[in-house]
Amino acid sequence: MATNLVFNKGQGGLGRPLAGTDHISGLLFYTGATLPTGFSSSSRVKKVFSLEEAEDLGITNTSLGETKSTATFLVTNKGAVGDTHTLTVTSASGETLTLCSYTQVTADVSSTSTAADRLAAEINLLTYVHGFTASVNTATVTITAAAGEGIYLNSGTPYVSTISGTLAGTLTQNVVTGVASDIDIFHYHISEFFRMQPKGVLYVGLYATADVGTFSNVTDIQNYAQGEIKQLGVYYKSTAFSTGHCTTLQSIYSSLYTNNKPCEIILNAEISGTANVSGLGTLRGLTARNVSVCIGQDGSAKGLKLFNATGKSIGMLGTLLGAVAFSKVHESISWRGKFNIDSGTEFNTLAFANGQKYTAISDSLLSTLDTYGYIYGEKEQDVDGSFFNDSHTAVIQSDDYCYIEANRTINKSVRKMRFYLIPALGGSVYLNTDGTLREDSLAYYEQLCQRGLDEMKSDGELSDAKASIDPTQDILSSSNLEITVQELPVGVSRTITVNLGYVTKITN
Repeated sequence: MATNLVFNKGQGGLGRPLAGTDHISGLLFYTGATLPTGFSSSSRVKKVFSLEEAEDLGITNTSLGETKSTATFLVTNKGAVGDTHTLTVTSASGETLTLCSYTQVTADVSSTSTAADRLAAEINLLTYVHGFTASVNTATVTITAAAGEGIYLNSGTPYVSTISGTLAGTLTQNVVTGVASDIDIFHYHISEFFRMQPKGVLYVGLYATADVGTFSNVTDIQNYAQGEIKQLGVYYKSTAFSTGHCTTLQSIYSSLYTNNKPCEIILNAEISGTANVSGLGTLRGLTARNVSVCIGQDGSAKGLKLFNATGKSIGMLGTLLGAVAFSKVHESISWRGKFNIDSGTEFNTLAFANGQKYTAISDSLLSTLDTYGYIYGEKEQDVDGSFFNDSHTAVIQSDDYCYIEANRTINKSVRKMRFYLIPALGGSVYLNTDGTLREDSLAYYEQLCQRGLDEMKSDGELSDAKASIDPTQDILSSSNLEITVQELPVGVSRTITVNLGYVTKITN
């Protein structure tokens, strides 16, 4: 091949913002852990435009705040030259890691202490591969887990010692109990958000777990954002998911809507204690039309490791929130052609947030969970990738607002019309001699609404819309001008039916 000089142009480095505000989102994390360096008890919300900015605030994936678990190996017999020793551990990622595998030499068999020294040295020799470290105190080797293992090594027998020869020792599991890092979870969901929406704007709020169930901090983070947040993800692991949480969050939404600060709420369900997702109840009996519940999770990559490391639901909140932020307001995140959540590693294998693998769930149960109104990841036969099953909200399916996009679309139309109507608030409305509203006043107020609606039509967010005013209304008595707006939404092809069969000839 001839010599060549290649320049590959990058994209996104300038961080040029997207037009509009539909992509502005929030992630509310409830935690009892020490706050990252960029946060404090008096400064709990930050606005970030990239994963790197979140990392600069101390939200990293380096397992900050973690207590690493330990195990010990007490050498009880120094063994002989030629004895072999292999020590393995099953890690939170599901892999079996070889911590060391060696053959003893003359220097190792002087005493139990020299045998222990060799074991520790062999473990540390491969730290760059597996992340585990070892230290020695006389004949006892203490093995410290790699970062990110959390609670996974606290139970069972993850360590296995295999010896050939007279070398002997006592392997003790779980000497120091591991405690997982919450910050790793924050980083995961923020990184997933920006993977799905690289140009997103994200308010990150870290609040104490005492508010779980009350959720007043939803209002706090939206107030901090001055109403900018259009969709908000809520994550907690301190208590099990309850449908009552949806009801409470809906009441929070209603208050925000009244104050012209609505945001769709996506709840990451903590279902780690649910043995089988078949035990989940329906959301269709609720009236939480602005709340969605996510129960999906990665099944083989970072999400799985975090699930094993914490013992709690990790879910797919950041991924789902990012997809919503990336979508236009009228688009369903279940659109296969636009929203493939499989990164090649993350969500290549799917699971549920209690650890059950997607492939272990029957088709009938998957259908039931969809009918119940939950959001999770699913596969398509003969098509590569992973996709959201739908964009449900926690309300009966016959409700006009049982999908995220229905809420986002109408909320945007409200914002648009409100923007144009505010200057007219308190303005004059002229009447004909018979008391009806004059034509010029009708046209003025109708056009204020229509302007915003037409902008959405032009952007493909509405099929059609019309604002109209009844000229016979009695504004002199009520001082209330009523405007009727009809909106024809954009449809979603949730089902495509093809009628086919053999024929003797093709007809037009």
